Amino acid sequence: MNEKTKILVVDDERVVRDGCHRVLTGKGYEVLTAENGRQALDLLAGEVIDMILLDLKMPVMSGEEMLGITTEKYPNIPVIIITGHGTVDTAVECMKNGAYDFITKPFQMDQFLLTITRAAEKRKLEQRARQFEEENIRNLYDLNLEKSRLKTIINRMANGVMVTNRNLEVVLHNPALMRLAEISSEVENPAPVTEIIDDKSLIKTLEQIQSGEIPDNESISQEIQVGKNILRAISAPALGPDKNVAGTVTVLEDIAAFKQLDQMKSDFVNMVAHELRSPLVSIRQLNSVLVEGLAGPLEEKQQDFVNRGMNKIDGLLELINDLLDVAKIEAGKYVQRQVPTDIGKIIEETVALMEERAKEKGIDLTYSCNDLKPVQADPKNIEEIFNNLISNAINYSPEGGRVTVTAQGFGENMEIRVEDTGVGISPEELPKIFDKFYRVKHPKTREVVGTGLGLAIVKGVVEAHHGTIDVESVVDKGTTFRILLPVITQ
Repeated sequence: MNEKTKILVVDDERVVRDGCHRVLTGKGYEVLTAENGRQALDLLAGEVIDMILLDLKMPVMSGEEMLGITTEKYPNIPVIIITGHGTVDTAVECMKNGAYDFITKPFQMDQFLLTITRAAEKRKLEQRARQFEEENIRNLYDLNLEKSRLKTIINRMANGVMVTNRNLEVVLHNPALMRLAEISSEVENPAPVTEIIDDKSLIKTLEQIQSGEIPDNESISQEIQVGKNILRAISAPALGPDKNVAGTVTVLEDIAAFKQLDQMKSDFVNMVAHELRSPLVSIRQLNSVLVEGLAGPLEEKQQDFVNRGMNKIDGLLELINDLLDVAKIEAGKYVQRQVPTDIGKIIEETVALMEERAKEKGIDLTYSCNDLKPVQADPKNIEEIFNNLISNAINYSPEGGRVTVTAQGFGENMEIRVEDTGVGISPEELPKIFDKFYRVKHPKTREVVGTGLGLAIVKGVVEAHHGTIDVESVVDKGTTFRILLPVITQ
């Protein structure tokens, strides 16, 4: 391909944009620049871009927001995250969400150019692969005859490639696939897919694609384990000349390093939280001694200062406990004891506990339960779900508002709804509310304090009980959280 690779540099620092422009144009690339995500999206709408260098922290639109839009609208453009050392964890999270790689500031020139070169090669290889696919997809059985034309391209790819026909037989694969599957012997095409990867969840996905359950323009991403390797498998339908599903295409990538980084981050947070909790508890106990006058009487002003300090310590302890809860959820150790649980009783007790607080804010708090069956659950965890959701509903509702909790049996499931008439959540914020440390921004609720971990914990607890949670909201009208939990049917 003789055309120059066109790179879009998105960074709010002019020195970074100018530096990248100078270095990359000197290496034969064509370079466009933008100072924020919104400006970059406008350029993408009118230009054919081969690669994006994307800063994370920018005004108007952050790098994370732009990445979400880019991976949906322009999934074939490799995105390289530009990050400072303080946001490496965020950059790693971005790679899980579709970014190709990340580069830390200040740049090391050799590593910078090597990353750019690899991304450019990846882009060109993918373009060539798509061209060949469009020319030769007439019948997937014929791919075996065309493999000599594709061999050079596919064999150079670091990711594993597996193409199957209508009978779930592998008709095309590359060496990277065999390496990831830990298979050293030769496998002749066509071969049953189970001869290479015998993961039940992946086989089920391929069967769903073959049956037409998955739309032609969609793909399924899932995490599987093959031997010692943890892989991300992205599977999509392959269409024949008649536009019907003729097979499947799966790309597999080794994500063990990302999982290890994520585990290191979780271990670090867990360790720090444990180390902080003990001295904070000791400090609080000492302050309690002062407040109770056991070390001598305190003047009113001194007592006020000590009480303020204890409130701050309580806030830190709440954050630490939430961090430890999140770590337990991620490790699958949060739900310890599951027994037949009466959800209606827990709702009744939680509402009774919150009634006084609701009255103080002038909020009407009511509940109703109908046709409920027991749920196999940890009562303490379920109580935490309702404490969090009802407390949030009260906090984010104005005086004179209503908070309604309803639980209704539906065959093998139970539906629980927590509705309020509060400030609501804007459509752009709605997808983020279950993210860790994310808090809804609203001028009417600035005084509401919190860690931003409550809803993340709620979602983790619900999913640990094999349930689902979703949310609907209208700004200035209210929000409804809806939980489905499986009930005990025998």
